[in-house]
Amino acid sequence: MTIDPSINGPAHIGAIGGIGGGSSGPDLAADIRSLGLDIVGQVAGSFGLAPGSAPGQGDIYGLGGLADRIGAQFGGSNAADIGALTRELEEFASAIASDMAAYADGRTLDHLDGAVAASPLSTATDIGGVIDALAQARTHFDTARS
Repeated sequence: MTIDPSINGPAHIGAIGGIGGGSSGPDLAADIRSLGLDIVGQVAGSFGLAPGSAPGQGDIYGLGGLADRIGAQFGGSNAADIGALTRELEEFASAIASDMAAYADGRTLDHLDGAVAASPLSTATDIGGVIDALAQARTHFDTARS
């Protein structure tokens, strides 16, 4: 996939994520894809590929809120579980941002979709399963360029 020069905003970048097969799992896989699209949009904006502002400081991708929502989805988890989930989300977000910054060729979205599809995110039954599935997705994402 290449980045179309007519893409002029995060909404258009988000539309790219809708291309391809649908998710078979609950909202979890969609949440992770959405996170990836937000990251790609932020990085693309900082390169001038799409309107947006350069990344700032703090939790710019909303990883803490996403971890809290996922924890609540799985019956509420303790602080240690949410912390472990947040760290894994940070690792996954870092891999996506690094790939987009290093290559900026549009394949980041393809690799994101492949990583989410190859992971067991849609079948995770508890917070530990989500953390393991995210780790597997990140490994798949990291090796997609090799």
